[in-house]
Amino acid sequence: MDKLLIMGGSYFIGKRIVEQLKDTFDTYVLNRGNKPLNDPKVTELKADRNNQKEMKSVLENLRFDYIVDVSGLNKTHEEILINSIQVNQMKKIVFISSSAVYNIQKLSTPFKEDEELGGDSPFKDYARNKVEAEAYLSSVIDKDKLIMLRPPVVYGEENYVLRERLIFKMIEENMTIYIPKTNNQIQFVYANDLAIQIKEALLNIIPAGIYNVGNLVAPHFDEWVYLCEKVTGKKARIKFIDTKEYEIESRSFFPFFDYDNILSVEKIRKYSDIETDMIKGLKRAYADYLKIKDTLNIPQNLLNTLEKLNQLTNEKEI
Repeated sequence: MDKLLIMGGSYFIGKRIVEQLKDTFDTYVLNRGNKPLNDPKVTELKADRNNQKEMKSVLENLRFDYIVDVSGLNKTHEEILINSIQVNQMKKIVFISSSAVYNIQKLSTPFKEDEELGGDSPFKDYARNKVEAEAYLSSVIDKDKLIMLRPPVVYGEENYVLRERLIFKMIEENMTIYIPKTNNQIQFVYANDLAIQIKEALLNIIPAGIYNVGNLVAPHFDEWVYLCEKVTGKKARIKFIDTKEYEIESRSFFPFFDYDNILSVEKIRKYSDIETDMIKGLKRAYADYLKIKDTLNIPQNLLNTLEKLNQLTNEKEI
């Protein structure tokens, strides 16, 4: 059985990847060990990937056929990883990048894999660091061994980022959900679908290269909220606001930046057409949310912003 190293693997996307791959590969995960998987099919390695000495100590005597890097955030992460492993013996590395890498000021949607990266992204350092990580890997790994996947918004069970869970909670507590008046389109990918495509990449179903991943249809903000509303069985209170008028950033009250985040997925669809119906995926996410909803707290800064908007919009309506 070929040996696989997963960088990360203990949270959300990483857990889905482990579940998909552990029966096909001799699977190792490397992270800080804060959330052990305790899975007999998985060997857990503990190291801080920011620390070259730790990484080298843990990895230098191991040989891996495949690597999936779901936790790499920047060039330094990739340099430390590459300097800690036997690259020549590796068959393939899959790097999870992001749709945030595209130069949205210059490009029209849908963004294509060969279009310009960088620019003044609303994701700031996160986007720039992903671009630099991609460039570094492309410079040191043979192109026939490297796959880079650029997902848009990932959703699903155990998503610790307050997106669908936030909307579920706001709907259930009858809170007003403020949506930017621009009502942009946002593309999603179900976490388990992404994990399956990673497996397909390792098995050469998807050839080496750079690929956007995501659902074919990108809903508008309000359409996404209505989908969340549908799976909860409760009515959402929605109000559109002009972020420029109120001089407020969309991410301070809504889960997404107010720009169209739509990727062309034609390239990967030649090899993989996996796509979970979004209602089905959200139903699973909602069932998972119900298990933890009593312990889920909305951050105070978000509550403060929502209260401010309540006051401002009420004053405007009077």
